[in-house]
Amino acid sequence: DYDPNSPKNALEKKRLNRMTAGAYEMGSVFKAFTIAMALDSGKVNLSTKLDARNPIRIGGGKIGDFHAKRRWLSVPESFIYSSNIASAKMAGLVGIENHKAFLKRLGLSTKMQLELPEIARPQSPKKWKLVNSYTIAFGHGITTTPLQTAVAAAALVNGGKLIPPTLFPRNKTEADIVAKQVVSRQTSKAMRYLMRKNSLEGSGRKASVLGYRVGGKTGTAEKVENGRYNKNKRYNSFLATFPVDNPRYIVLVCVDEPKPLEGERYATAAWNAGRMVGEVIKFSAPMLGVTPKFGGDKQLLKASY
Repeated sequence: DYDPNSPKNALEKKRLNRMTAGAYEMGSVFKAFTIAMALDSGKVNLSTKLDARNPIRIGGGKIGDFHAKRRWLSVPESFIYSSNIASAKMAGLVGIENHKAFLKRLGLSTKMQLELPEIARPQSPKKWKLVNSYTIAFGHGITTTPLQTAVAAAALVNGGKLIPPTLFPRNKTEADIVAKQVVSRQTSKAMRYLMRKNSLEGSGRKASVLGYRVGGKTGTAEKVENGRYNKNKRYNSFLATFPVDNPRYIVLVCVDEPKPLEGERYATAAWNAGRMVGEVIKFSAPMLGVTPKFGGDKQLLKASY
């Protein structure tokens, strides 16, 4: 915080409002948008399998998986195992122009409108090549603000409507007037299913809170220093929604340059941002009046596309 009696301190760099004025590569959180794009395009469905046996060699580099399975992956497996290879191939199926149009439709490539002066403009390549589309598919090569990431994520799970954010009270009727349908209700249903499945079986397990049906996606992005990715410095995030069968809230936690906890080897998002999301939900859900529900996953996890 800052002392209003000494306003000059408010301009210090460390006091930046990072939720709206900071733009970051969000890493694998972006795979949620990529899969939603691929599903909504009709190019893939939940039964589609993608070849993730070998890394993709393109532009003098290599796209591989952190937890490589070295086999064909279904769309749910691509999400749970956070496959860079499968995400890139989904972007390839959709095509560069459709990829750009989809991100614009979700408000991820344009400056967000909000009742604040401190709003950062997202950054993406001026000229997209295939390699750009591939890397953006898994959250590298494009920066967005945390708030617009959360707003776009809400559209993936709320039935497909992008609702512009506001700091002022707004009732449902007013929200519906400004909302835009950006993905189909069927795609939104599939994304709720995938996010819940990831919290039960994948990297989102540490964010689970008994009774509150959390769904989510981890994001671990290497930070850029002097034009190169630094493998030893990360920007981690965990994007969650709850209760996932009828979403009311989005929770996005970002951790800048996390370190492994004492006695642990890893500093990836599941181990810090994911855990923090779980703590936030555990303490806030009862105060928000969200009724816990037990044993209610069978219908959601039977979802078919």
